[in-house]
Amino acid sequence: MMIKGLRNYMNRTFFSISTLGLLALALTGCSESAPPAKKAEVAKKPIEPVSGQSGLFQMFQIARPWAPDAMILKLENGDIPEAKAQPGKYGVWRATFVSPSKKIKRDYSFAVADSDGGVIKGPRAGSEAPYTPSPLVHPIPIQDVHVDTTAALETALKEIAKDKAMTKALADNKDIPVQYILDWTGTNPKPYWRVVFGASVSQSLFSVLIDAGTGEFVKKLR
Repeated sequence: MMIKGLRNYMNRTFFSISTLGLLALALTGCSESAPPAKKAEVAKKPIEPVSGQSGLFQMFQIARPWAPDAMILKLENGDIPEAKAQPGKYGVWRATFVSPSKKIKRDYSFAVADSDGGVIKGPRAGSEAPYTPSPLVHPIPIQDVHVDTTAALETALKEIAKDKAMTKALADNKDIPVQYILDWTGTNPKPYWRVVFGASVSQSLFSVLIDAGTGEFVKKLR
């Protein structure tokens, strides 16, 4: 009888010790903090450049309050490392607007991001200067710019493809930058996009003029 009672006591004691051991292990496991989960790295979305027409309209929004009769004298692209250029698109656009009634012209800029050299994101107004009308430089009404730089480039490339010498020159200089200038000068009957294949007009292989209103080819300049 005593042996049986001792066995029962030992069984109960072993059970209690085992239970306490398991409980201790469970508590120990709970007390150890799990390693922090790695935060998923979100890829930074690249800053997109914009077309010439988009940049122009952004600047016109702040030029119009300055002068209700604001017209375009010139528009050209600029480049910043924060927004890699794409066909017909750049990270910066600069324009000169004129007020015929005030006889004043004013510089404006639009950038998709802040950058070195004082480039500030968004549309910005610059300095003013007196404006003297010239028969060789015509102001352009904003409503006459129906064609964008992306379409102007496409038409320019089609015309280049018709010229063997120009096609070869472009093939030999595949990485050459393309610049865009909107103006209305000389005896041209309408405002146009000048699509410049080169770092500048003076350093270009050639240029192609595209009607800014209709998108039609005007002429090639070497």
